[in-house]
Amino acid sequence: MNKQEYLSAIRVRIPKMPTEDMERFIAYYSEMIDDRMEDGMTEEEAVATMDTPDEAVDQILEDTPLSKIVKQKIKPTHRLRAWEIVLIVLGSPVWVPLLLTAGILVLSMLVVVFSLLITFYAVVISAAVAGIAGVLAVVPFLMISNVPAAVFMLGCGFAGVGLTILFFVAVKPVTVGFWNLCKAAVSGIKRKFVKEG
Repeated sequence: MNKQEYLSAIRVRIPKMPTEDMERFIAYYSEMIDDRMEDGMTEEEAVATMDTPDEAVDQILEDTPLSKIVKQKIKPTHRLRAWEIVLIVLGSPVWVPLLLTAGILVLSMLVVVFSLLITFYAVVISAAVAGIAGVLAVVPFLMISNVPAAVFMLGCGFAGVGLTILFFVAVKPVTVGFWNLCKAAVSGIKRKFVKEG
């Protein structure tokens, strides 16, 4: 694949990208290829060392704010005619509640998931505090010579520390997975806006 084919492959994958951004990214990838050719590579070798067009598109989408992509997509291509405005107004009793409902559902799902994550972290912190308190509670029981109670509190303290480690090991991948899911959702929305269709 030569340089022009590579750059064209990127353009084809995201045809609805705002023009000024597309030109900036194309110039960036073109310059990267030129730099590699200046270092002694042939054009094909330079292109072969680059990210695949799909990976380049993923990077471009990650670097472009969603608001900019949406703004470009919803920009009207022509002035609205009178009958189009009438249809929009007459249809508003249907589409406005549906749009609000969809937005509220998405917001509710995000609130529930964030609440669960906060709850999980609260449980981890509670287990840590209980574990430390259990270990520290051994001292007063030893001072009053109540060894069975001291051993019990030491066991509770170790159980709290063990639960903290167990919960932290379980909560961390869930948090990372949720973060990756959010990034994938935003990337998917961006892809829908910049592709034909």
